[in-house]
Amino acid sequence: MKYILPTLAIACSLINTTPGADAGERTNMRGERYGEILLGKGGLLIPSEFDVYNTIGLNDCPEELWSKLDPEKIKKETGVKAVKLNGPRYWVIDGLTGSTLVSKVQRNFGGIEMRHAGTLELSIKDKLSLGKAYATHKVARKTIWVFKAGRPVYQLINPDGEVYFMQSFSVQKEKQKLDSLEQLGSKLKLPEGWKFRTLNLKKDFELKAINGIAYVLQDNLENTYQKSSAKISDDL
Repeated sequence: MKYILPTLAIACSLINTTPGADAGERTNMRGERYGEILLGKGGLLIPSEFDVYNTIGLNDCPEELWSKLDPEKIKKETGVKAVKLNGPRYWVIDGLTGSTLVSKVQRNFGGIEMRHAGTLELSIKDKLSLGKAYATHKVARKTIWVFKAGRPVYQLINPDGEVYFMQSFSVQKEKQKLDSLEQLGSKLKLPEGWKFRTLNLKKDFELKAINGIAYVLQDNLENTYQKSSAKISDDL
């Protein structure tokens, strides 16, 4: 059976799920390009978990190599049930802290070095909402995204006033650039009551998981966002 898998919002940035690994900190990440490969296994019709590999900290996911990757070939080589190419993507964060390596072992996919970033387990709810834009998923995470003062941030706001910060944008459905994101609101198919806005930060802002859980979603262009504990009325 051939699987056509949507991008998984929760896969993006699985960097830090293993206790005891060396903590990490990175800066100057805005606009940095990366790619991910998800290897699905287990389950019946839909894989129950995915091993996530990415290029973060290794390379910029070279287009001349990425464009030649064949999911079916990778599937045969790895013996998994399904393969999803998630990328290329570009960071909108300025840095991160509290990141840990799940594994230092590298693996080569079509000439692109990647590192195992974590294993993503899908709940029944996750499986039912695969491919649905604006569906929120949960992932255990300690990594803190850093946004610098004076830099623009891009936010989704739901009817309850909850704010989601964009952490990365995709070019898989539309050829976006950093300087085109301010016009993104006119291209999104927002659910009723949702809003998109651009905000220039007055001070540095750290986006943390809520009680160790990151609530993430993707818009209809596969840009990825994480919910903040700060509400719309907060002075950012």
